[in-house]
Amino acid sequence: MKKSDLFMSIVFIILIMPAIAWASPARIISLAPVGTEILFALGQGDHIIGVTNFCDYPPEAAKKSKVGDFAAINFESLISMRTDLLLLQDIHMQFTPQLDKLKIPYIIMKQNSIDEICDSIIRLGKICSAEGKASKLAAGLRADVKFVASKVKGLKKPKVLLCVSRELSEYQINSFYAAGSNNFYGEIISLAGGENAVTEKRISYPQVSLEGLMKINPDVIIDLVGDKVFYHSKDRIDKDVIFNKKYLRSQWERSSRVNAVKNGRIYIFEGTVYLRPGARSGKILRSFAKAIHPEVKW
Repeated sequence: MKKSDLFMSIVFIILIMPAIAWASPARIISLAPVGTEILFALGQGDHIIGVTNFCDYPPEAAKKSKVGDFAAINFESLISMRTDLLLLQDIHMQFTPQLDKLKIPYIIMKQNSIDEICDSIIRLGKICSAEGKASKLAAGLRADVKFVASKVKGLKKPKVLLCVSRELSEYQINSFYAAGSNNFYGEIISLAGGENAVTEKRISYPQVSLEGLMKINPDVIIDLVGDKVFYHSKDRIDKDVIFNKKYLRSQWERSSRVNAVKNGRIYIFEGTVYLRPGARSGKILRSFAKAIHPEVKW
């Protein structure tokens, strides 16, 4: 057997067939904040030797050694740190040929749907010999889906606009990026009893202009603003002034008298949890459902 064939067989066993008796990884580097959170939930915190600058949950993650941003990979550091498992997101697919060449084992976390998230949790649980905790975590997510579905069944579905990114320093909304229908958020809006106001399927997160906002005329606006610790602006701003829900809501109110504005249905969700589909997706779903259907007794 050629050395290359032997190596690919090993990679296949590590990544695709973790159920085979294989030593659990003891030196894990996570380049995915979502993956870091899942690792801790699976009881693997002691095995994590490196995380990104954006890995802030749970609090213990912030104490781990930093290996840089999640969008880039320092291959020399990976080799010197002797990692035996690298945790990635699908944004890192471009780096897999080099990782294969360097014989660095990796797993790619997918998060475009609840099913993908649960599947990633189960696969990671098998690799880390934490099948029981993984099954419990995935079952919890599915229980949240079932609970919310029972609450919104038969209710009228308002048109929901989900803003995932925008410039927060502007006086009013000029343009922003919204969630289309072919991603995790599109699914969550539907599960939460809403209808995605953005029907775009080719682009996951299309850019929407002020004119586009007026044309869409959503009944509900959910604005994900992240965390001020990680926010960067092209302008000099006072983050303490910007990150105020009343101020952030007023930007939408100044922009256009769409239904959501006229009826006071603008919801500002602050925190990185809403930008990271993963172990806490149940919280995202419940929060969306409460905003979309405040008439329900939650």
